Amino acid sequence: MPQSADRVLDHAPLFREPEYQEMFARKREQFECPASSEAVDAQREYAKSWDYREKNLAREALVVNPAKACQPLGAVFASAGFEKTMSFVHGSQGCVAYYRSHLSRHFKEPASAVSSSMTEDAAVFGGLNNMIDGLANTYSLYEPKMIAVSTTCMAEVIGDDLHAFIQNAKAKGSVPEDYDVPFAHTPAFVE
Repeated sequence: MPQSADRVLDHAPLFREPEYQEMFARKREQFECPASSEAVDAQREYAKSWDYREKNLAREALVVNPAKACQPLGAVFASAGFEKTMSFVHGSQGCVAYYRSHLSRHFKEPASAVSSSMTEDAAVFGGLNNMIDGLANTYSLYEPKMIAVSTTCMAEVIGDDLHAFIQNAKAKGSVPEDYDVPFAHTPAFVE
């Protein structure tokens, strides 16, 4: 693949590279029931038309674009608006790497966020221990004024209770009892 330390491309030009185009074509042929190129082109042109615009503006209810519906990414972005706040995502490291990468590439500057680093065992038994250790590490290493906690899909699927987890972490001394730890359940699989 064309990525290397010397040549890092943003996702849009990266996915236009021949290797990715070949991979996408192969997946389309083997795993999808694709529409013809003509049908795709016709839909693309229709989406640029005045009729399409008017139908979209006439909607009365919110419609979420599924390509941009990642609630945890929005929570990380929202927490960046508060002074000296560290975003703490209760989930896997891969999710947080995506959020940081996406925000860094978009804003062309570093984006901070930490993770509870949940793995397979936490997915089965719950991520309480990850939350306790993660909050303690975040508090001592970064010394933020506030830690804003959000979830990923994995934590939501297994049903981790952030309020109870944060209370347990405070009781175990991960952060002081009076320390601000706002939280939001952010499952990306619901609207």
